[in-house]
Amino acid sequence: MNEQTHVVEIGEHGVEEDLAARVEDGARIILTRDGRPVAAVIGVEALRVLTDERELLRRLALGELESAAGEGDELEAVLDDCRLLLEEN
Repeated sequence: MNEQTHVVEIGEHGVEEDLAARVEDGARIILTRDGRPVAAVIGVEALRVLTDERELLRRLALGELESAAGEGDELEAVLDDCRLLLEEN
């Protein structure tokens, strides 16, 4: 998988087709306007991975806070829940 980040200026001819081809190969694209970064384009699989990792970190942080406050599930139950999330993906 190509993990190199590319910078593509908005308005270049054929940019949409080029973007699609690059992200399908795993590239991360930075879109710029007047030389300033304004957006990023990533592939659907990369987005899924980022979304799953964010959810995992959210669950861990929430579980740790609740466990420290004596609320919610025990930390081991939270970790089990996170393991299940990882196994699903």
